[in-house]
Amino acid sequence: MESLVTPLLRKGSPSKRFVQIGLFLTILFQLSVLCVEYLGAVWPIWTGKAVVLKTQPVDPRSLFRGNYVRLNYDISRVERKDAEAFKLGSVVYLTLEENSGLWQAKEVTRDMPSEGDFIRGRVRSHYGEVLSIDYGIEAFFMPKEKALAVEKEMQGTGTAQVEVFISGSGKARAVGFICIAKTCDEYPDD
Repeated sequence: MESLVTPLLRKGSPSKRFVQIGLFLTILFQLSVLCVEYLGAVWPIWTGKAVVLKTQPVDPRSLFRGNYVRLNYDISRVERKDAEAFKLGSVVYLTLEENSGLWQAKEVTRDMPSEGDFIRGRVRSHYGEVLSIDYGIEAFFMPKEKALAVEKEMQGTGTAQVEVFISGSGKARAVGFICIAKTCDEYPDD
């Protein structure tokens, strides 16, 4: 008769030192993830260039997301003859040029430009010769009173301006509104 050979199993519980090291590594990993997320969000503000973009109103109300304004930038829709060649979700770079204090679309490419000012985005859709691009700055959260004032501003003029910081890699972060009329001045930034 053949005998069954089983490996020796470790008897008893893990040592206290082993548990402490495991707990320390787990906490260190979680803190590292939080730090990377935070740095990714503020990096464009610390190292980027400030630009002002024109935006148009979109319904800014949400019961689930809180007080925010949904933004539709002029640079979110870019005309290009070969728009159908861009895959949905693909990364694109939009070079920008300044015109009377506002930054506008110049050219969209698949490759990161080696010079000049540009913003990084993802293709949301394409229809005919128009690319629709998201830049990660389409929702702007703010206190309720300020959100209502900005909504009023956008409904009154049909447009608003947003200050955006863009890092050297093209990553963008919206930091505030530049109101054209007086309504936003009623509720200063907190």
